[in-house]
Amino acid sequence: MNLTEIFEIFSTGSTKNKPKLEPTLSNIVQVIYQQSTERSGPWIAGGMGRQIALGENNFNDIDIWFKDKQQFEEMYNKLSDMFGYSMYEKFSSDNAQTYRIGDHNVQLIKRKWYPSLDAVFADFDFTCCQVAVDDDLTAYGPGIEDAKNYVLKLNRFDEKAFLARYAKYVGYGYAMDPDAFIQIIENNTMNYEFDGSTLGY
Repeated sequence: MNLTEIFEIFSTGSTKNKPKLEPTLSNIVQVIYQQSTERSGPWIAGGMGRQIALGENNFNDIDIWFKDKQQFEEMYNKLSDMFGYSMYEKFSSDNAQTYRIGDHNVQLIKRKWYPSLDAVFADFDFTCCQVAVDDDLTAYGPGIEDAKNYVLKLNRFDEKAFLARYAKYVGYGYAMDPDAFIQIIENNTMNYEFDGSTLGY
């Protein structure tokens, strides 16, 4: 028995929370996709897919999207079982439960349930976010080219979040056609109060 196991017994009375897997990116993704299909979910999509499309490997978050509450709860139990005390909750919001697993932030999105990956894509505000990640860390989806080419195009207007999200992606180097931006500003009601919760995925 090593010192970690002794400490676990001392602090909790057991070793049941001992990690079964190292909290590497590959292991986390494999656990997420255990018994998952592209049709049934859950799905990793959004920022991580966009970053993979760009060839980046220092991901801000691993965002997981679900078809229903049961799948969401099963994912938490599966991750907790496999990664034990190397997983802890960072924060919770109406949007997601965010956990730290090793060196990675894992967000279990709960603001809405989705019947398909296409429904997840349809709910993203910008097309460059319409990128999913499969179990071998390959990116795919309708937003691949816009993600690679730093193109910022509106997919779905979100009155509450548009300006904050726009600023976020401009900060990443993305650019929107000026005429399209002016048309959005002139024809929609905006939320001008910055709120960190609007940054989302």
